[in-house]
Amino acid sequence: MSTRRLFDIDGRTERYRSILRENWFTYLLIMPVLLFLIVLMWLPFLQGIYMSFNEWPFGGDPTWIGAANYEFLLNWEPFYTSLKATAIFSLTTVFQLGVALAAALAVRELRRGKSFVSAAFLLSYTMPPLVIGTIWAYLLEPDFGPVFGYLTELNVLEETIYWGSSGPMSLAVVMFVTTWTFWPFMFLIISASLESIPEELYESARMYGAGPVQTFLRVTLPQLKSAILVALSIRIIWNMTKISQVLQLTNGGPGYDTSILAVLLYQFAYERGQMGISYAIGIILLVMTLGFVFVFIREFERASEGAGA
Repeated sequence: MSTRRLFDIDGRTERYRSILRENWFTYLLIMPVLLFLIVLMWLPFLQGIYMSFNEWPFGGDPTWIGAANYEFLLNWEPFYTSLKATAIFSLTTVFQLGVALAAALAVRELRRGKSFVSAAFLLSYTMPPLVIGTIWAYLLEPDFGPVFGYLTELNVLEETIYWGSSGPMSLAVVMFVTTWTFWPFMFLIISASLESIPEELYESARMYGAGPVQTFLRVTLPQLKSAILVALSIRIIWNMTKISQVLQLTNGGPGYDTSILAVLLYQFAYERGQMGISYAIGIILLVMTLGFVFVFIREFERASEGAGA
């Protein structure tokens, strides 16, 4: 590259002006979105990063302490318990996907009543989280809840299980209720994607003698890959930030066994009043979430390129 071209500031300025003149209306439409992102998202985000390096008691003034909040978390054993609970809790997306995929395939094969069955499947998703948590807290109450009462009467259980005192069982209950609540969301996405698969692909598979399993693996699943990735990415983000089920069923206990990072953030902010540490937890949670999203976006792009080819 010549020196003249490298320092051709006037030429580059004129090119920029030409681009601006040709696309001024596009930039005008984008400007409100950019202002929205800057004012309501990026500025609070940058402020959150700054506050994570402060000691900030609730209702008091922040004091700069550097990376002390992060050092505390990294040297605090319950933080790793919370990380483990968050990772395990995120696996509910796999269960939700399995239930949603099976339900969507079953509904697709129905000749009548598809709308009714689909509406019935969506019932749990339409209920407010507060109502769902209250219902399941009653149903699974060890002493007077109907679930353990029926299981004991049927001799399935010899004695009542106090699941709230066991970390693994408490986490399993929370995962079950979360899966029951949110699998219809994945069902909606997968069902819509199933309807868009050309029937010609299935006819070709039948012509070549493909069975149901081969048809699913070679026709249905590749066509659903993009929809599955979208559903998984959204649900993982929601799982890592939703706290209603956990707070209502276990309040993060016993100990910190069900205190996923979002719950731990809530506890430090509103129960302990340590806002600086809660901001630090929020930044860690954001980095983890962005890592998941980045992976799924890359896979989604590959799936889209494969479908286009």
